[in-house]
Amino acid sequence: MLGEPEKTKTMTETYLIVGCGVFGLATAVELAKRGYAVTAIDAFEPPSPWSAATDYNKIVRGEYDDEVYTKLSIEAIEAWKSDPKFKGIYNNCGRVMITPSSFKARIDYENAGIANLQRFGKSLDIEYFNGGEELSHRFEFLRYNSLREGETSKFNPYGGLAHSGNALRAVYKEARSLGVRFLFGDRGKAIHLLRRNGKTRIETKDGSHLTADKVLIALGANTARLLDLKNQQSASGLFVTFIKLTQGEYERFKNMPVLFDCEMGYFFPPDPETRLLKIALPGIGARNMQDTSYSSSKVSLPRFKNENPTDTIPQHGVREAKLLLSKYVPELAYHRLLDSKICWIGDTQDSNFIIDSVPDCEDLFVASGDSGHAFKFLPNIGRYIADKLQGKLNDKMTQLWKWKESEGFDPARCGWRLNGGYPDLSEIKFHNENKPKL
Repeated sequence: MLGEPEKTKTMTETYLIVGCGVFGLATAVELAKRGYAVTAIDAFEPPSPWSAATDYNKIVRGEYDDEVYTKLSIEAIEAWKSDPKFKGIYNNCGRVMITPSSFKARIDYENAGIANLQRFGKSLDIEYFNGGEELSHRFEFLRYNSLREGETSKFNPYGGLAHSGNALRAVYKEARSLGVRFLFGDRGKAIHLLRRNGKTRIETKDGSHLTADKVLIALGANTARLLDLKNQQSASGLFVTFIKLTQGEYERFKNMPVLFDCEMGYFFPPDPETRLLKIALPGIGARNMQDTSYSSSKVSLPRFKNENPTDTIPQHGVREAKLLLSKYVPELAYHRLLDSKICWIGDTQDSNFIIDSVPDCEDLFVASGDSGHAFKFLPNIGRYIADKLQGKLNDKMTQLWKWKESEGFDPARCGWRLNGGYPDLSEIKFHNENKPKL
């Protein structure tokens, strides 16, 4: 284990957490377990429609080329599997991975990640396949795939997915049972961060000013709307869409692993309650450049679907999704795309989190920079954020997640993510899902 929770004891120090997504809820639970008085605020009750974790499925993987994240992911996966509150929420279905041989950086990353897992005794049973026929013999749901001879793939049974919306609900329920005080709506929507007499205060939409001994900003991709992150983070929009399976199709696909083609996209087992199958398109992304009160240059900030219902996927994204389905499960390619949206993540240049105190503000901390891979750590990341708040985080994590001012960066240049650019939302022609089919 990377760390052990402290015994519960009564403390007088108070904490205010701004944001009830993965980082915020996980930290609220851990601080409450340690006996502290915690108030957590958000514009919405979990799962918030603004949180990147509000969805049906998120990948829970263990492959990392950095041993710190490898250990953290193993600890998280074991918690997903054993913690009663995640029963029925986590699915250890494994993941089929297809990476073209031309994408050397991605292949090197995956190989290093597998080697790290195997050093800790995990993923010793990975299976490798050559071409589509071998893959179809192993997985019935891929019987019609069109991988050619020479195209390789692998199956890692260690990991899988979690129903992210239900996971947030479970942790929120636990936080309430531990005595965490929550404020939502106008009382919980932070609109300004104020510094007065060396103290941090959060102004909310109803005009209240909230404070505590220590304040943690954990607003995900939206963090830079409240706090100047000095160009460390950019809100990147990644596109997801869904198809609805028939009951017969659901029965056939319900036990499939996650399929991850790093060039084309990935899709998940269908949701048991809705029969919706989620498709993610990491090859296309977006930004939303906006003015801020603290900088002369624009910053990319989220634009959320509940306030902009026509933000679906780009028109060419329809073809991308259909090509992905056609290559692996062509019998599903006829389905109409539904509930398409932008999933906003807080990208950093090196994909490391930002978990640190804010310079020159002893009582103010930030936990952000999810870079699209933070959700899996919901069971355990709170322990390490709480350690940082209390000055006890180990040196390796402190260095990895420290505040690093930057001149700005282009998320499209992140070597670990393959994509075709990040145009501004103003440049995108969105697919009209309500348009009748001809």
